[in-house]
Amino acid sequence: MHAFRSAAPRTRARGRGSGTTKGKRRTAPAELLLGGDGGSRAAGFLDLQQTYGNRAVSLLMKTYDGNGNAPNISLHGQTTPSYDGGTSKILNPQVKRAKGCDCAVEDPCMTGTGTLQGTYKVDVTIVMPGVPGGLTACQERRVRAFLRDVLGPHEQDHARRLRSYDGTTRRPFTIKACGRQQLDMDVLSKVQQMHDDEHNQRATDADTKSAAIDPFNKKIDLKC
Repeated sequence: MHAFRSAAPRTRARGRGSGTTKGKRRTAPAELLLGGDGGSRAAGFLDLQQTYGNRAVSLLMKTYDGNGNAPNISLHGQTTPSYDGGTSKILNPQVKRAKGCDCAVEDPCMTGTGTLQGTYKVDVTIVMPGVPGGLTACQERRVRAFLRDVLGPHEQDHARRLRSYDGTTRRPFTIKACGRQQLDMDVLSKVQQMHDDEHNQRATDADTKSAAIDPFNKKIDLKC
């Protein structure tokens, strides 16, 4: 019985990544757009533009509308899968003499059979945004309700779709080769390829199912 793991477990992330910035504190989007006067907001935008570029500022402006008054905002979570790459083992391995190979006398034709069992598991991490600052009590209640009743279930749906990667499969195989040494090498090469292909396909299918419910563009009405 052989057991092995994919050589390169794959981690896929949905949404934008995050970096670490050392030095002075950067103004958070909510603070920038919901607080301060026009001059401080302009300075903040310039700081963001210099740090992250024009595209980041443009995306920020599309997220927060209303010239700093924030009549509505759009918040997003991040659901990230970490695929374990899977583990596999060969069940019921058998080796028999066979026909149909063009082999030398000292390395007779042989057949190896068995069932490849693969087990796959993904760990899913959900990161939810916080409540922006500078809101009234009524606006905070609306944001919290949105996070609980709208965005939270959306991210849980992502997690459910990504967990479709999980599971155990069994697939039979038959390999012919000349001699036992070559047969063993060919069997291991074959089942490793079967394992890797299945892992990649399951991860791709899970990513596709998760991506199908995006983009998420629901906004929160803060006119209260």
